[in-house]
Amino acid sequence: MQFKLAIGLLSLLVLTTAVPVEPRDKNTKPSVVAQKSFDVPSPKDGKFKTSSTKYEAEGSCKKDHFKVKHHHPNGRIHDPHSPWHINRDLPCVCPIGSQIFWFFDDTFAYKEDGTFVGAASNSVGIATDVSSPSYIKDISITLEGDVTVAIPWTESEAEIQYDITARYAFWAYGPCIPIDEKHSWHIWNVVKFYGLGKYVSLGYTLAEYEYDDANGSLIVSRQEFLYYSKTSYPYGAFASIYVSGTLYLYALDPNSEKYDIHVASAPRATVGDKSTWKYWQSSSQSWTSNEPDGTVRDEANAAIVGKLPFSTGSVFWSDYHNAYLLVFFSNFADSTFWALTSPTPVGPWGRTPIEIVKTKDGSNGYNYGGQATPVYYSGDEGNLGKQLVLSYTYQDNSSSWFPASDTVTFA
Repeated sequence: MQFKLAIGLLSLLVLTTAVPVEPRDKNTKPSVVAQKSFDVPSPKDGKFKTSSTKYEAEGSCKKDHFKVKHHHPNGRIHDPHSPWHINRDLPCVCPIGSQIFWFFDDTFAYKEDGTFVGAASNSVGIATDVSSPSYIKDISITLEGDVTVAIPWTESEAEIQYDITARYAFWAYGPCIPIDEKHSWHIWNVVKFYGLGKYVSLGYTLAEYEYDDANGSLIVSRQEFLYYSKTSYPYGAFASIYVSGTLYLYALDPNSEKYDIHVASAPRATVGDKSTWKYWQSSSQSWTSNEPDGTVRDEANAAIVGKLPFSTGSVFWSDYHNAYLLVFFSNFADSTFWALTSPTPVGPWGRTPIEIVKTKDGSNGYNYGGQATPVYYSGDEGNLGKQLVLSYTYQDNSSSWFPASDTVTFA
């Protein structure tokens, strides 16, 4: 009974409807507003060979390299040594230096008999086995049953973290962005509940992750909101990539029924200062400092106008394909991974989607939250992207949801 009540409460929290808020643009340079650290265990088989990816490269895509030679379901992303039954939502991969971290949205822990243990709006684990991408070690869920957020609260947010009708939540929908050997950035959507199952989206907050290899720690620092506005495209909420000192932030245009993707660019040093951003105009193939009106469809200036809609995805460079890849789900309820290619971060992107593989459906007939990463298999020079880890969330027969991963190897 306790398990069913917990699942019922979970459904009320997850199946919510966002409503717009009044714009409150904020362009000042942000500062750190909260910080916390986690102890990081060493993987059992040594360091991961996460790539110093060659994002500067441009080239003509080798489309014949998309033929899948092997497709292997890795199963549920989980800590095999945890005593708890844990539901995690929307896995987001994050390579930092020689380690691979996984961040998750809403996370709930139960005992084997269904007794509720604890919950958080997000959590983090670390990959422990190069040969098993779905094996992690929880670092924000303890053996004693403490479930804490990976992204730290400010004092005022922490005061109401247990009030389900007034609390804040941080949810990410895309992978983080490796910056250098010690740092990665991650953009999180900030929502505020104003009733049971009702929330408003306030904007986005930037989390910086610093991995200290010498001391075995992960330091998570959170900056102020990037912006508050219902008139902006949600840059960075779909995907981001870092290229030669510049952060490219990709936004789905809701006015296009999610067929269009717009791009903003920001210098690394001033990513939190929106006045330094520029916006790609496809019509003139140039950047402008004038932010477009996010309340109307601007198809002429979208970097991508899809033949399929976009739901969740990842953008990264693939040596093997000699191109930037956008790997995505075309609907939130989906199971098929698709890809588009481009010689640069802004295009020209291919118009015809390439089907990569269909993952096994959850019991409800679909999966959701599809993303991809090449970082587990980047050891061979020139072969980054030949193997991809595809991640997503599925539901089992008890209607509980779990993150999972598959590996695809191209011919």
